[in-house]
Amino acid sequence: MREDFEISGVVNTLLFDSGQVRQRVNYRQLLIGFSVLTLGALFYYLFRSSEHTYFLNNLGISSQPISILPSVFLTIGNTLPSFLHVFAFIMMTAGLIANQKRGYLIVCLSWFTIDVFFEISQGLDNILIPIIPNWFSHIFLLENARDYLLYGSFDYLDLLAIAVGSVVAYLFLTINERGKQYEK
Repeated sequence: MREDFEISGVVNTLLFDSGQVRQRVNYRQLLIGFSVLTLGALFYYLFRSSEHTYFLNNLGISSQPISILPSVFLTIGNTLPSFLHVFAFIMMTAGLIANQKRGYLIVCLSWFTIDVFFEISQGLDNILIPIIPNWFSHIFLLENARDYLLYGSFDYLDLLAIAVGSVVAYLFLTINERGKQYEK
């Protein structure tokens, strides 16, 4: 029990400046994150094939990509999901657990690291696919690991989009926090 308290204290100290315990959920941040994630899902529905899109395929939603974007926007459009994903999950996580600059920084760096790891893993598919255990195929979300690596493609522009999404989310959170301080 004492160890749980100590770990909880460390987490509180890391995520909340001065060890302040978060008193409420920031529904505005959650709503922004969920809205951006919904935009990303809409993007996938409109511009990506459902047979290679995990959540569309599992929900039984059939989609055929439409190509209405001029070719100049294809590069931006192909990296947009990486930006939206990291931004959305940062906003939702911050809305649930962080309330100060230090907490926001930890959330942003955590999601940046997770997204970069998954992007880089697509470039290491020849190494990673043989070591994915067979039992992954029976576990929700993990059953997609092999297909994620087979059909995903590593892109430096996705790494850039992840970095930009993380920085924009951090700036949004900290500027928003500063604005709240001036309102008091």
